[in-house]
Amino acid sequence: MGSKIMNILPIDLYHTITVNELVVDKALKIYHVAVGQNEDFPVFKSGTLLVLCTSGAFVCKMNNGECRIGAGQILLSASETVLDVKPFTDTAFGGVVVYVLEELFLNRQRLIIRDISDLEKEYALTCLHLIEIQLEWPREVRSKVVESLLRAMIVSLQFSMHREETNNDIPQFFRDIVPLISRFHHAPAYFYAEKMGMTSTELNNKCHYYSQLSAVEWIGEYVLLEAKDLLRKTRLRLGQIAAMLGFSNQDTFARWFRRLTGELPAEWRA
Repeated sequence: MGSKIMNILPIDLYHTITVNELVVDKALKIYHVAVGQNEDFPVFKSGTLLVLCTSGAFVCKMNNGECRIGAGQILLSASETVLDVKPFTDTAFGGVVVYVLEELFLNRQRLIIRDISDLEKEYALTCLHLIEIQLEWPREVRSKVVESLLRAMIVSLQFSMHREETNNDIPQFFRDIVPLISRFHHAPAYFYAEKMGMTSTELNNKCHYYSQLSAVEWIGEYVLLEAKDLLRKTRLRLGQIAAMLGFSNQDTFARWFRRLTGELPAEWRA
């Protein structure tokens, strides 16, 4: 079986709401690659990358080193961690590469490298075929259908790997803390530690053990996903969003958002 690297991150546990209007053509790219055929990929921005290798190898550089998959394997990753793809003329790669911007599919998956069965491959190719058919439909119809098909395909590919160990896939610690963050949002780490009956140090150690992030960073990333969803997919005023996420006022929310993203909420929404 192929190896896998898993960090429990907020993006694995956060469920986005459906977008009403999307520029699907810009947010989704599907490349069907014949053996040895080169493709000019864009610089990967924040989103999801899915590679299904049917021949040769797909080799790329990532933040944590080189990544390689061979025929009969898939790679599922946050796309911005992919820094460079080795030319297909050198690796004889053949297969399908799917690149989805976060505007369409914000719920990115953790890094997965694994073998894929013939049945799973057939299912994935069927989903992609249906998606490509939908791309010919009017925008107001196709966006929700495309998003649903993508979600079904990606969740299915992730779930299959853990068919026999689904209950142990996400540690109970995260199953306990996520409902609290969903309720109290932007609260201090010590607040969540008290709610979970542990010290701030214990909370921080658990977060770092599973995700390599501190408790403050992990909670912040989760709340940031909530903020992005509300900004992108609703017409709520910034003050309303700030209040919903537990910020004292709109200015405090704006400074926090800019510190994490480099942009003000209004700029990101635009």
